[in-house]
Amino acid sequence: MTDITQNNDNGVPTASVETGGLNIEWSYAGKALRAQALLFALISLLLVGAGGWATFAEWQYNNYLIIWLVILGCLTLLWGYHYTVYFYRTRTIRYRLTDRHLYAYRGLFTHTSDTMELIHINDIRLVRTLFDRLFNGGVGSLVIYCAVDKTHEELVLKGIDKPIEIFEKIDALRTAMRTQRAIITGGS
Repeated sequence: MTDITQNNDNGVPTASVETGGLNIEWSYAGKALRAQALLFALISLLLVGAGGWATFAEWQYNNYLIIWLVILGCLTLLWGYHYTVYFYRTRTIRYRLTDRHLYAYRGLFTHTSDTMELIHINDIRLVRTLFDRLFNGGVGSLVIYCAVDKTHEELVLKGIDKPIEIFEKIDALRTAMRTQRAIITGGS
């Protein structure tokens, strides 16, 4: 088993090492949407509070039913959007790291697969916002730069649980591959 023990939302490990080489797989971490859920909860409380105030103040000539139907519609749209985004991202965004390549898979109806050779990675940037660190359980994003691959010079991996471990693993593999290539070709 690898040192990166990624778990999906059900607690099932998604990282593994297959025989014959490194193969770490992980998916979009659902907890990356905690800050959004907190924001939506605050908006919901404000809407319900406004509905209560309107009902109590007999605002709009006692049209309580219309007020509450509008609030219910807004809450349904708000939380429907949140759970749709949650479902889409956690079920359709997958990543895989082998000893030579990095793969990014996404899509529900149209599947898109991006691959990048580790040796061609010029730089890696780890991005962890304040919300990621405080509310989203320490998730982050990796921005990977590759000047050789013109189809995607910048590959963004979002919603990564334990991003520091993934960052260090990719950087170590990239450095090892470059060192190995320098030894084989006699370059520096």
